[in-house]
Amino acid sequence: MIYTIGLASESTIAHFTAAAAARDVHVEAVDLREVARQDDWRLAIGGDRPARLGDHTLDPEGSYYCRINDLSALQEDREQALRWRWLTTALTAWLDHIPGLVVNRPSIRSDNGSKPLHEWSLTRAGFKVPPSITSSSPQRLRAFAGAGPTLVKAVSGVRATSRLLLPGELADFDPWQGPVHLQRYVEGRDVRAHVVHDRVHAEEIVSGAVDYRTDPDAVFTPCELPGPIAAQVVRHTAFLGMAFAGWDFKVADDGTHWCLEVNPMPAYDWYDRRLGGDITASLLALLQGRHS
Repeated sequence: MIYTIGLASESTIAHFTAAAAARDVHVEAVDLREVARQDDWRLAIGGDRPARLGDHTLDPEGSYYCRINDLSALQEDREQALRWRWLTTALTAWLDHIPGLVVNRPSIRSDNGSKPLHEWSLTRAGFKVPPSITSSSPQRLRAFAGAGPTLVKAVSGVRATSRLLLPGELADFDPWQGPVHLQRYVEGRDVRAHVVHDRVHAEEIVSGAVDYRTDPDAVFTPCELPGPIAAQVVRHTAFLGMAFAGWDFKVADDGTHWCLEVNPMPAYDWYDRRLGGDITASLLALLQGRHS
């Protein structure tokens, strides 16, 4: 049995369940918003014991594609907020302990929520990562920005649009406004690669924008990563405990692939539609135990 657990209204979950249905693959979709509303669940840690979420009985031997979002902070009612917190805390613990396949387990070793740590760990793993600095020092930040084209990025894993920063913008910077994360900007093409177990689905993106996600005229073309880099992302995805990940690269004119990040919960539907559903096909094969 294949299960999805997430928000039914979220585009990636909706895309996956619709694509599975189009392939005549049965998927039991669990909507966390409905479960939280019903306030009816039972999750017992023990590995071989089924769980119950509302009207759904979960098989610990099953396969799970999860995008778990804790919406407790968005609830105006304190009791409902606590329900969300208890539900997601218990559910993530249960998914970490069951013997079935979970894409991805909540306990994966992801440091994507801290950009400085994330970039350091990618560098340590052997990827080429653009130089960066995280600081509250006006002098250090201005020196870095003055040394070449510079991006300002979110320090945390919160989704945000990257943009170029001019050194003059830091003229009135005060330490209390920090810390700020800056990264050297790399000219070139963007590449997004989705790794599903040992399969890599990559797209090259040509855009006139600094952040191609803001560019409605960006051009996407299927591509292949160079063999050594493809093997490296597959190997490191597995090392992190992931079965599915989204990798972002910037390819310079000399062919150097600069690694920007690896996303442990990629919103992949935008890319999958252009690839004719190939990413979903690989996910379904993995969840059905048909991967190589």
